[in-house]
Amino acid sequence: MTPTRWIDLSSFGIRPLAVALTLLSIGPVRSLSAQASARQVIVISVDGMTPAEYEQTAAHGLKIPTLTAMRTGGCASPGVVPVLPASTYPNHTAMITGVPPAIHGVVSNTPIDPFNLENGGWYYFADKIQVPTLWQALHKAGMKSAAVSWPVTVGADIDYLLPEFRPVRTEEDAALLRAISTPGLFHEAEEIGKGKGRKMGDAWRTAAAIDILQTRKPRLLLLHLSDLDEVQHKYGPHTAETHAVLETIDGEIGQIRAAVEAGGNARNTSWLIVSDHGFLAVLKTMNPMVALREAGLITTDASGKVTAWKVYPRNLTGSLFLETKDKSDTESAAKATALMQELAKDPANGIAKIDTPADLKAQGAAPDAFLGLEAAPGFGFGNGITGALRTESTQKGAHGYSPLLPELHSSLILFGAGIAPCASLPDARIIDIGPTAAALLGVTMPNVQGVVLDHVSSR
Repeated sequence: MTPTRWIDLSSFGIRPLAVALTLLSIGPVRSLSAQASARQVIVISVDGMTPAEYEQTAAHGLKIPTLTAMRTGGCASPGVVPVLPASTYPNHTAMITGVPPAIHGVVSNTPIDPFNLENGGWYYFADKIQVPTLWQALHKAGMKSAAVSWPVTVGADIDYLLPEFRPVRTEEDAALLRAISTPGLFHEAEEIGKGKGRKMGDAWRTAAAIDILQTRKPRLLLLHLSDLDEVQHKYGPHTAETHAVLETIDGEIGQIRAAVEAGGNARNTSWLIVSDHGFLAVLKTMNPMVALREAGLITTDASGKVTAWKVYPRNLTGSLFLETKDKSDTESAAKATALMQELAKDPANGIAKIDTPADLKAQGAAPDAFLGLEAAPGFGFGNGITGALRTESTQKGAHGYSPLLPELHSSLILFGAGIAPCASLPDARIIDIGPTAAALLGVTMPNVQGVVLDHVSSR
């Protein structure tokens, strides 16, 4: 007769009753095997989480027992330096490639699309990534990987894939996701996720991730949770509303921990809790395209729809990169540069810094841009083409600013197998996350700029 195996829930920082209810809500736990010995790495990206949440938990009045227990028992960074722009897709891709955007190719969230031919599309597709990835390094070592809503993964050679794509609003959206996911996996997630809120919401993704861990046993799981980012855009950082969402996310991470423990592989599991960027409060919007249109560099019809362009921006709210339609059009580039330099002279326009191509190259950003703009704190760049140059912001929180700003630094908590506890983990960069995850599995990522962080071992 197999002896009863008791779980020390206090080490998780969560209450036994909460775990019991959680496990009931996700259904019967399917054992991974009490004798499991293979190291697994779980990377959970809490989009937009700032280090202040786990470094100053009491000061913010937060109740995040799971993250607190991981931070106390592991290693945490006081602030990870992201890449420019400090935005979601460039930084998630930097994590899994170990290189900045100018090398990995995902230089912004969205392509330049003056005529809206992409219908609001983002860089969803993995073929935009121009260098080898973490999951490809694992494949070479004979290890399987999984990803749930990780950015830029549509079409990726991930063994168990639920990619991030457009929001699921209609049955057609759901049908498309069934088609681009690993065969049968999205339908399975739909069945498991019944009653978990909107499809591809954080609660739904959490249930899907638990099922994949239980039934597929990947060596690497990448999970992207985005509800915190959405609420910070709406209410701003460090508000009661954002703290409530983070507390919910903490519970969802706790569900995953409880499932891993119940499955018998907790001792062999390494955790990387990460984020892609921080946040700044935003009050004012400056619309550079208004100035570009007035200068004749963008042409619109009477309704404000673009009909022709010579210069157009990649807008990340906190930063902006200008490109020419014709790469040899130095006249338009010079005209736009002079225009932006003149606008930057007036502090009311909220331009903190102008980046030359040399500046952008030094930061590994936007290789096709002839100019970059960085917004001042409290300002963000807008997409208005007609109307006023400056307006009130329609959102209260934003990112995309310089990665050197402390408020834009992202999060990293290392915990579990192969992690030696430490008081602090300074000097971490977002490009170090992929090489560190690989090292925990005994794998090397070649030709990366990131390094394996201290306090990490494959044993």
